[in-house]
Amino acid sequence: MSAYRRLLVIVAVVAVPAVCAAAPNPDVENGRKAFTTMCGVCHAVQESGGPTEGPSLLGLVGRAAASEPGFPLYTKALKASGLTWSAEALDKFLVNPSAMAPGTAMPMQIQDDKTRADVVAYLATLKR
Repeated sequence: MSAYRRLLVIVAVVAVPAVCAAAPNPDVENGRKAFTTMCGVCHAVQESGGPTEGPSLLGLVGRAAASEPGFPLYTKALKASGLTWSAEALDKFLVNPSAMAPGTAMPMQIQDDKTRADVVAYLATLKR
């Protein structure tokens, strides 16, 4: 095998899995639907009204964890986490909240990479 072919094979072996593993562009509408089904039971996305078991997620991205004004039910774990809700932090948190903030009351996990990316993209659209 020529050096050129060996190089081509090595590049293919390295690049193909990375390309295949890359998540497609997030679908905000699918994220809204998934959020409504999976998260909307506890979390509102407006200033007032809606569920009260979890804080409103309006304006979540960029906000410090456990900092929604007027929400009294934050756990000590989330208050002490030091997290700021970036897209990356939300992605990691939603895989397994208890691993990122042991003692959190957040029970929901979104294991599917595509669904989680869609939900995070939707949350990023919720501005104050």
